[in-house]
Amino acid sequence: MSRSWREWRDWREWHHWRDRQGLHLALAYVGFFLPSGVLLGYLPPFLRDKGLAPDEVAWVFSTVFGVKLLTGPLLAWWADASRRQSSLLWAAAWAGCAAVWLLGCSTHFGGLLIAVVAIAACRNYFQSLLEALATRLKDAGGGARYGSMRALGSASVCAGVVLFGGLWSAGPAWQRAALPMLVLVSALVLLVSLRGMQSAVQAMVQAGRSGHTGRMGRTEKAGTTSPAGAEVHPPGAEHHAAAMSRRTPPSLATGSGLLLLAGATLLIGANGVFYSSATLLLQQRGVGGPAIAALWCAAFGVEALGFAAFDRLRARCGNARVFGVIVMLSLLRWSLLAADGALPWLLLGFVLHVASFSWMHALCALWVRDLSPSRYAITGQAVYTACAHGIGLAGAAWFASRALPTWGAGVYGLAATMTAAGALAIAARAALAERARVGAALQA
Repeated sequence: MSRSWREWRDWREWHHWRDRQGLHLALAYVGFFLPSGVLLGYLPPFLRDKGLAPDEVAWVFSTVFGVKLLTGPLLAWWADASRRQSSLLWAAAWAGCAAVWLLGCSTHFGGLLIAVVAIAACRNYFQSLLEALATRLKDAGGGARYGSMRALGSASVCAGVVLFGGLWSAGPAWQRAALPMLVLVSALVLLVSLRGMQSAVQAMVQAGRSGHTGRMGRTEKAGTTSPAGAEVHPPGAEHHAAAMSRRTPPSLATGSGLLLLAGATLLIGANGVFYSSATLLLQQRGVGGPAIAALWCAAFGVEALGFAAFDRLRARCGNARVFGVIVMLSLLRWSLLAADGALPWLLLGFVLHVASFSWMHALCALWVRDLSPSRYAITGQAVYTACAHGIGLAGAAWFASRALPTWGAGVYGLAATMTAAGALAIAARAALAERARVGAALQA
């Protein structure tokens, strides 16, 4: 067999393997995000109809965020450190199915608490895994495809809410059966897709075993192992490998990581002010219910479109320009929402959710990928989620809810302050990296 024929065969097998991984990952994203909006929006009334008291509902619902803050990073770190990602993956899938059964059958506080904790822990690990795999997914030209995957997830959230809304209004029996049913369908879809993703998970684990990691002081494997066992490199892999071979001092990697987490916590967390106060402020201004619903639909619809356009935008403009645009549009958004303007200006403020959340989250997820060793890729995404969502979003939402009766629309000043502080943290991170680069060039 000639060398050119072998190279063509390996190239074809690599593309076939890559396309299959993308298909299974897309299916997993649909399965994971389908019930996400339902769990956040309808879990409290579901628990209330189960007979729980208001304080018991508050305790059960708060565990969702507590698991994201504590259990998620610890569980991901244990799996990465012990190299048991695949085993934990299947255990979490089956445990999630059992927890769904308990959620549907139990009417007691203890049983429902255990079910929600188990579902939250399993889903949080799945989310970290999906983000770790999606940030490493490439197209035929070697470009990132994370934005398209995350757009599929956002569209699935909207589809799940629409589907569940119809079931929720069908009658009292469906009120207790619909939510566990939708979560169970999600778990089954994840089980089906996980078998196909096993090779992707194993490849990521193998990268850590081989000592090929991210930019934290080592090099990352540029190619991918084809089904035939040969290492097949995508287009541009040689340039990527050369760029990744530059060593990063441990102190710089640590400082860069801390600044990134601080900036992401503030920038993503600023959206918590919007989530907790937007509807209440609109009602105070006399905006009707249909208009409020239309504004929220616009925000979440544009979120999905923003994720879909992110990959091309980033490839054309680069990280620095995209980040600058995000910060400016975010500050504009908070000023529009704080002002008592006409409905078109409020609509623009809601539509700019694409900048303050969609593009910002995608950019932070890719930065976390670049800083995380391949062996701890899932842990990196879990820590980022814990900081940005468990601390940033939850903390800003809590503070804005407490300050809303006194501050009114002035709570968006908190969002603007968090955005500016987060931008400074990211700028300091870039300055630190540039200083190290110049120092290395002078020494060379």
